Amino acid sequence: MAEAQAFATLTYGVRLPVVAKYLGQLAVALAGVALVPALVAAALAEPDVASRFALVTLVLAGAGFSLARRPAPRSVQTNEALVVTALAYLLGAAAMAFPLAAAGLAPGTALFESISGLTTTGLTLIANVDALPRSVLFARAWLQWCGGLGIVVLSVVLLAESDVASRRLIEPAPVGEHLATTAAAFARRMLAAYIALTAAVLAVLLAVGVGAFDALAYSLAGVSTGGFAPHQDGLAAYGGGARVAVIATGLAGAVALPLYAAAARGDWRRVASDVELRALALLATGVCVALALLGAGGDLPLLDRVLLGVSAQTTTGFASAPAAALDAASKVVLLAAMCIGGAVGSTAGGIKLLRLVLAAKAARLMLRRMAMPPRAVAELHLQGRRIEDREALRALVLVLTFILFAVASWLPFVIAGYDPLDSLFEVVSALGTVGLSTGITAESLPAGLKAVLAADMLLGRVEFLAMLVLLQPATWFARRVAER
Repeated sequence: MAEAQAFATLTYGVRLPVVAKYLGQLAVALAGVALVPALVAAALAEPDVASRFALVTLVLAGAGFSLARRPAPRSVQTNEALVVTALAYLLGAAAMAFPLAAAGLAPGTALFESISGLTTTGLTLIANVDALPRSVLFARAWLQWCGGLGIVVLSVVLLAESDVASRRLIEPAPVGEHLATTAAAFARRMLAAYIALTAAVLAVLLAVGVGAFDALAYSLAGVSTGGFAPHQDGLAAYGGGARVAVIATGLAGAVALPLYAAAARGDWRRVASDVELRALALLATGVCVALALLGAGGDLPLLDRVLLGVSAQTTTGFASAPAAALDAASKVVLLAAMCIGGAVGSTAGGIKLLRLVLAAKAARLMLRRMAMPPRAVAELHLQGRRIEDREALRALVLVLTFILFAVASWLPFVIAGYDPLDSLFEVVSALGTVGLSTGITAESLPAGLKAVLAADMLLGRVEFLAMLVLLQPATWFARRVAER
């Protein structure tokens, strides 16, 4: 009881003016997101889609400007930043579902597609993607591109005060800078890197013969490791060279964006020494080799298996063959890859490579300490930096949280009678924001299970913490710090 009282004394609730102000700013940004597909739809002479996106633009801009002008303290608490992050994804998904429904989608399906887009997952309930208007195909890829950049800026920077996996991306921050100011500076740098990377990928896809519209859609969805393809058959519609090029876009998106900024500065030492870059190359290679060995003599071509492996490791979700065609052992390999994902500061999902490295180092340090004298000092280091025990514990907790949510989400599918391995594959694909499917995700899926997958996509994209903070009663009802 005393411990609970002490915790309550040190807990501060979010200040509504702060949440409203910064959520208003993000609503204005979402209005800009909606404006682009409105203009594209107008150019393609698809007035229904254009008018809906235009209406969303006006509503978000009006409400956003009204909230953003409200006075509020300049400083931002960590829980306030997390709440704004969670609300931004919920608001964006709800708003973008309305124009997507112009393609004849049921409201629930449109919302699912919107969530899948903004969370860069790529799971879809649509049975025939080829029947969608071209403006909607563009909008799906565009939402993924914006959602990918959003999670880099929001989830990484807004967690920067307490997470070594985030702080390493923006340090050294100017002394005395507030969280919002640091986020703005980081956002500008990452936006420049993101646009440059997307332009480079688009040029490569055009060079290998992918049509202009498809090249744009694949570059937007690929760099964001999103997975929404402009064709029902996915990469199966292209030759080997184009397939490899598209999957390579996902590999580029799974690398931390700050590394591209470092390369542009000529800081190749930073690039070469990055532990996540080496881990990504090693794990992607290992997954591909494992799939090649497991599939030797099988019906699925080697290239298709390798592309599935890279797609799973980078959480991109593109495929030239259905995951359902794999044997059970190969699905397990893909499951592990989807759980791990790409680098912190990339658009990839999953647990993230850096946290896996931290968890492994923490476990090894724990074993070493058991063999040392009581007063001996053994510290955790990563890339020349000392890592505090609480930071390693945070990485372990996130790994455990991912596992617990995967199990909790998997059980309803098993109870409903779906194949246990395929069900786990589907749930991990949603939590890792991957988008690969064994065929369970479809319009025929019961509404409750669709809701489970939608919740998993949101939880996985904001890495659980933001949504959990949003739902915690203390976030809203605890005493508030004095305005400052």
